[in-house]
Amino acid sequence: MENIVLNITIGQRSRSEAFLNFYKEQGLNLSLGTFGRGTASKETLDILGIGSSEKCIIFSFMTMDKSSLILDEIERRMSLRTVGVGLSFTIPISSIDSMRNLKRLVKDFDDEKESEGYSVETENELVVIIANRGYVENVMQVAREAGAPGGTVVHARGTGQETSEKFFGTLIGAEKEMIFIVTKSEKSSQIMQAIKEKVGADTPSGAITFSLPVNECAGLITT
Repeated sequence: MENIVLNITIGQRSRSEAFLNFYKEQGLNLSLGTFGRGTASKETLDILGIGSSEKCIIFSFMTMDKSSLILDEIERRMSLRTVGVGLSFTIPISSIDSMRNLKRLVKDFDDEKESEGYSVETENELVVIIANRGYVENVMQVAREAGAPGGTVVHARGTGQETSEKFFGTLIGAEKEMIFIVTKSEKSSQIMQAIKEKVGADTPSGAITFSLPVNECAGLITT
């Protein structure tokens, strides 16, 4: 399993078809797409010349060997080094329910190939924040003050019943926002700690935070 990664690409919503076509050309079995929005203010968008904060988010599974080539190619083809265009990164997958389903997700997976494992040290991390709907700006203000470069928001909903018990003051079944922030590893702890203390689970924001290692990254990360 150490050879499989989840690739996440976040880009301009207007280019969603171009991103999906790119992955189709790479011969991947499955790419899942959804939409979200960026957290930059209108003033920042105007300065950068981006014009819109609407985002597409694409999830794909691939081998670690193939991911390096794909990240290099998508950075070149989609101009990810240009401010505001997008970001693409990979996260290691630790397990899956069956080898049969793994081969459905990743057609070029070789279960006889010896695993090389993952590097423990990572330069970047993905900080994931789950917060009550309507509190994104509160959460992102705290995150920015702690050093976060920005984030992407996806609307979500908990699967618990409305009458279920609260989890540290957060109603599981309520409307949620998921915030994805890719940041330097040395800053992830301070961002998570600030969110916990100022807009954490026992506040109206109800934010719950965790982080995941990022193997490789294509696109701009300046902080």
